[in-house]
Amino acid sequence: MTRIGYLFLLIVFCVLAGKGWHAVKDGFNINRVIPLAVQKSAFNPQENGLEAIALPDADERVVPALQQTYSYLGRGHQCYAFGSTDGRYVLKLPRYDRYELSFFLRSFPFPFFSEYKEKIRTDLRFRFQFIHNSFAIAFNELKGDTGLVYLHLCPTEDLSGTLKIIDRIGNTYSLDPNKTPFILQEKKPIMMAIFVERLEQGDRKGAEEILDSFLELLARRSKKEIYNKDPSFLRNFGYEEGKGYQIDIGS
Repeated sequence: MTRIGYLFLLIVFCVLAGKGWHAVKDGFNINRVIPLAVQKSAFNPQENGLEAIALPDADERVVPALQQTYSYLGRGHQCYAFGSTDGRYVLKLPRYDRYELSFFLRSFPFPFFSEYKEKIRTDLRFRFQFIHNSFAIAFNELKGDTGLVYLHLCPTEDLSGTLKIIDRIGNTYSLDPNKTPFILQEKKPIMMAIFVERLEQGDRKGAEEILDSFLELLARRSKKEIYNKDPSFLRNFGYEEGKGYQIDIGS
């Protein structure tokens, strides 16, 4: 085999190894959720044309909740999710890397490409503003219907201790909560799973109660003229003790 052939095989191996490692970690990388050099502007809403999002008043649940270790649960379009040790909370870390130009676009030097890059940059900026505004709407208008406990999207100085998370393969990270954008939310059982379970058990009344709670939630949200643009929204609802909750707050 020629040197070119060996080089080609090496490139293929590196690509496949990278893709495999990405799949094993479910795409999680700590650099994607903390405000490093390319993400500092993302952690400053005012620099991105957003109104300041007021932090919630002191909540007795916040301090003990942040002192727990959070283990990886999964990822959505907007956030990575981690579950608390006691099973009561979910910590969501926004995927800010999705709102930065790709390495390829940043590295492309040709002037004729500038207009296209600016178009992509404008679209990413709009999407970033949209998700931040969605978080603010959920906290300010739907706090009781989303189970939100704490919304931390601006740098602070009053959060003590470290924020510990464990990724999918068991790596542990200690983060500064003052410098890490995150969302703290009550953990709720998935509504559809409970609904299907009750139907399979022949509990029609119980299933109707879940459906009623879902419709009541939609009615409350509609009265506030708040719209959810996610086409697969049914999987984004929780149910607990006769009440429905909207779990996904990014859309």
